[in-house]
Amino acid sequence: MDAAQARLAELEAAYTIDKARVDSLQAGLFQRLRTWCQERDRLRLVVSYRQQFLEVRLRQGEEEAEQVERQYRQAKTRSEQEYEETAQTLAARRELTADEQGELRKLWKNLVNLYHPDRFAHEPDKLATYEKLTAAINGAKDRGDLETLRQIAGDPHGFILRQGWASLDFREEEQVARLRQLWKSLELEILSVLEAINRRRESPEFELYELTAKQPEMLESVVAKQIAGLEKEIAELTSEAEKSGQEIVELIGDAVRGFG
Repeated sequence: MDAAQARLAELEAAYTIDKARVDSLQAGLFQRLRTWCQERDRLRLVVSYRQQFLEVRLRQGEEEAEQVERQYRQAKTRSEQEYEETAQTLAARRELTADEQGELRKLWKNLVNLYHPDRFAHEPDKLATYEKLTAAINGAKDRGDLETLRQIAGDPHGFILRQGWASLDFREEEQVARLRQLWKSLELEILSVLEAINRRRESPEFELYELTAKQPEMLESVVAKQIAGLEKEIAELTSEAEKSGQEIVELIGDAVRGFG
């Protein structure tokens, strides 16, 4: 079982390192392209809701059309909030240093000792806490939150107590049946992480990371191409928005009120 745990630890570390690399690149792209993406999405909303406004105003009347305006304002606010939340989430994303990658591999050797889906399957009173703990590990892995992984690996009991969860006993089980069950869980977890790594490494995002890591100058070309595509779409959407805005003015004889 030690060999399986070591294998799982290495795979978990590899997955986390790969994810940090891709997330760091995507965070940089978001920061550089946000202005264009946000303007494109704003115009998409304008065009969509102006068209809805026209249809509703013609078929149902003024009161129903005003409801479309309110829906537009709500959708615009949601979109702006989502961009702000995404920016805040991505702000801390960065590629791990070589020292942090080495530390991460050591951390996972401790974490996999906790990380068996069936460890407390036969103890319902402990299972809820264990599920919260594994969720915290997975969440930290997905966010690239090295500090939380440090806390859990270094002192799982303390981490659990600070969350206010029921305590767990992590002593190794002596029973052969339980060890066999843990072995099966490890095998399944290894397969699951391998599949996740393969999916990530086959993704366009990882392919872009690999290309720009080998040829950093390619990143500027990618950004320029993305901006050119966004500017073209923005121009098209602006034209559509102006056309539908004029149609609204002709229909109701008034400025396009809440669709700015």
